[in-house]
Amino acid sequence: MSKITEDEAIVTARSLLGFSPLIPARALLTSRADRIGEEYYLVVFGELQASIGVVAVDITSGEAMIWASLPGRGPHVPIDSETAVKRAGFQPGARARLVWRPCKASRSPLYPLWEISDNMRTVYVDQQGIVWQSLEPCDHGG
Repeated sequence: MSKITEDEAIVTARSLLGFSPLIPARALLTSRADRIGEEYYLVVFGELQASIGVVAVDITSGEAMIWASLPGRGPHVPIDSETAVKRAGFQPGARARLVWRPCKASRSPLYPLWEISDNMRTVYVDQQGIVWQSLEPCDHGG
């Protein structure tokens, strides 16, 4: 089964939110931590310092799953992989990837977590910089 590209995800998200091609966008590959092989692009619009919209686009179907307009007061994904690795206390070069599953650390696919791992352990860092040792299920929703 073929997968859409980052550019295709951005086009889908841009059309959904009605944003001009002049508005910068980036697509972040995110894996479902609870469903092997399921991935989506988190498409974030706006400058790195001020996000104005976000859309989760399924990588297989190319369909928008969930979206939101943002106030433009800060970055939507403020923690990058290097910062997440440092927060988690790992050495540079540790594996870092964006993941999501409904859990206490994140109830929405619009707020993925960094999964940081080496040969010994795996931890998660949310977009506020909090380190989670595991992804505990939500009490409700998600």
